[in-house]
Amino acid sequence: MFIRRMLFNLTTKYNVSYLNLINQQRNLYSLCEEKYCLPSLILTNVSQYSSDSPLKCWNCNFTYKSDLFCSKCKVLQEAPENITYFDIIGIPQSYDVQIKEIQKKYKELQKLLHPDKFSNKSEAKKQLSENLSSLVNKAYSTLSHPLKRGLYMLKLNNRTISEETDNMNAEFLMEIMEKNEEIDDALNDYKKIKKLMDENEAMLNNLSMEISDAFREKNMEKAENILIRMKYYDSIHTRIKKLKHDLGIVE
Repeated sequence: MFIRRMLFNLTTKYNVSYLNLINQQRNLYSLCEEKYCLPSLILTNVSQYSSDSPLKCWNCNFTYKSDLFCSKCKVLQEAPENITYFDIIGIPQSYDVQIKEIQKKYKELQKLLHPDKFSNKSEAKKQLSENLSSLVNKAYSTLSHPLKRGLYMLKLNNRTISEETDNMNAEFLMEIMEKNEEIDDALNDYKKIKKLMDENEAMLNNLSMEISDAFREKNMEKAENILIRMKYYDSIHTRIKKLKHDLGIVE
């Protein structure tokens, strides 16, 4: 009874039929090919975002519902157009992510989708593995970086940040200018450089928490304004990091 109720709640939440959900669950056990199987983290997430129209496998023409592997011939398929990076990695769509969890799932995916596994396959299969591997890399790179993750979530909410700074607060721009001047003055001073890096990382962490609150409140305007500020401090972080590298500073 408990399991049936859970399945019913899932079908209500994701707008799929009970029968379809059961069929997808059965497919999880039939997607093994040779020495590996595709983890459920891919299959369950991708299936939610398939279209209502049945899709057919390009290799065997079997009707399937947007899994990354055909449930009949086990051949790789194109990822659905509307799948998100969160779905690819297999985590909830939230700004609050666990980096270790992302890293773990990324490694699992790349083990399965890496082009080396398809070196003896047809050109079509090689191309699909390369495309999916590249998509996984982009998803990982985006979701594991606080600024990129925030900008991506804005994009999912149909908002983008303009490159123009005309509407930026003059006091804030002056603060950024002073920070850059401090970096200029600390070019050969390890202690100053380390101090500036620590201060900047603390600022980025604080902004990250503010962005998290904004997304949790579904306040996209607030999130956008904070992300604009974060872009400036992220640029400072990149500059200090490069300076440390050029000076051979290793911690």
